Amino acid sequence: MNPRSALLALLVTFGLVPTAFAALPDSLSYALNTPPSQLESGCQGPCDCAIVSEPTYGSFDLIRTGATGTVANYEIHRYIASFNNGPGAVSLVGTGTYEIDNAAGTQRMTLDLDVWGQPEHFDSGVVPLSVAFPQIHAACAAHGFACVDSVVVVDAVPLQQVGVPPTVPHVGLLASLPDPFVHSTHIWLDLGQPGTASLRIVDAAGRSVRVLAERASFGAGPRSMAWDGRNDQGQDVAPGVYWAVLRWAGGVDRRRLVKLD
Repeated sequence: MNPRSALLALLVTFGLVPTAFAALPDSLSYALNTPPSQLESGCQGPCDCAIVSEPTYGSFDLIRTGATGTVANYEIHRYIASFNNGPGAVSLVGTGTYEIDNAAGTQRMTLDLDVWGQPEHFDSGVVPLSVAFPQIHAACAAHGFACVDSVVVVDAVPLQQVGVPPTVPHVGLLASLPDPFVHSTHIWLDLGQPGTASLRIVDAAGRSVRVLAERASFGAGPRSMAWDGRNDQGQDVAPGVYWAVLRWAGGVDRRRLVKLD
């Protein structure tokens, strides 16, 4: 047993770290569920005015940094989310923190994000857990849920341990990480058995942008193919929504991708 594992086991034995936390890896990649993940702008609480909600698509990494008593502490890295705003993708990019007290049944999330290019700090405050960790559901406000406020709603599920291929029992397109992305993303696929397949990127109008594989041979099990955000001519494509389209003997599968500025 390595020193960290031995120390963690000792802390669990004396009740200093909840068993549920000890069983989790040190880092997890998360995908936002859309809906209900969104950016809200408008009246909160009893105030009487409209709330404008924009669904957000994205991902982030959760990195465990330690534990104090029954409280487990995490950092949020590479928070990248977007929603459609005309022809391009508007981004919410940044970092944050997350802490959870399993004994008290409470959580707190903070996010430091660039929203429309402007820095903004969001905080959920210490609030009751509404889902079982490692699932996460938190609403973080810029001004403490004031009468008129901006709120980032984060509803997310873990995809995988960071750097490890997805293990979802599924064939076709499994995931794209990161998504949204700036420079490049990896598209994970699994045909279920050896065979040939074609994988290409198309734009929102269905026009082919990049051929990543054309009747290529694939073995059984998950594998990834990288897309560097360029078209077949080697040019950077414009920010916006694209689709990965996989065709193989088992059928056709599609996955939405978002490229940011």
